[in-house]
Amino acid sequence: MNTKEKIMQSARTRFAREGYEGLSLAAVAEDVGIRKPSLYAHIDGKEQLFKQVITDMANRYEEVWQTTCDDTVGRPPLERIESIVNTLTSFFSDHETWMLTKRMLLVPPPEFREYIEEVIGTVETKLKRFEKEQFRLAMERGDLPVQSLDELYAAYYCFLDGALLSLFTFEEDREMRQQAAFRIFKKGVGWDE
Repeated sequence: MNTKEKIMQSARTRFAREGYEGLSLAAVAEDVGIRKPSLYAHIDGKEQLFKQVITDMANRYEEVWQTTCDDTVGRPPLERIESIVNTLTSFFSDHETWMLTKRMLLVPPPEFREYIEEVIGTVETKLKRFEKEQFRLAMERGDLPVQSLDELYAAYYCFLDGALLSLFTFEEDREMRQQAAFRIFKKGVGWDE
C-alpha cells in the first residue's frame, strides 16, 4: 500500500469513528508514519480529504451493486432484487462502512451536506432506477400483482432502510430479523416464493 492509500485508509477509519470535526490531520499522519507537513504532498487539506473519502465510498457502493446487476443479467426480476438486498446488507454490514455512512447521512457536517447529497444521490438515483425497473418487469411478467409502482417501491425502501438500520443493533438475531422482515414484505406485495 502506497502512502496515498495509507492516508485514505486512515482518513476513512478516523472519519467513520470521529467524524469530520473530530479528525486530526496530525493523527492521520501518525497512523501513516509520516509528519503532518508531509501529508500536504498527498492531499490539499482536510476538506479535500473528506470529499475524497465520500467519493471513494460512493464509488465502492456503486461498484458493489452494479456488479450484482451485471452478475444477475438474465435472471428473473425478483431474483435480481433479492440479490441486491443481499449485496447491500453485506456491503453495509462492514462496521467502518456503516459508521461512515451513518455519519454522512444522519449527521453530516453542514458545510458538506450538499456535496454528500449530490455524490451519494447520484448513486442512489441509478440504483433506484434499476430496482424500480425490476419491480415493473416483475408485474409485467405476472410475478407480482399489478399495483402502484411508487407505493411498491416506497414499501421496499422502508423495508431496506429498516434492514440496514438493524445493523446498528448488537442483537444476535439481527439476520433472522432482516430475513423475517423481507419475508413479510414479500407477502405484503404478493411476492410468491
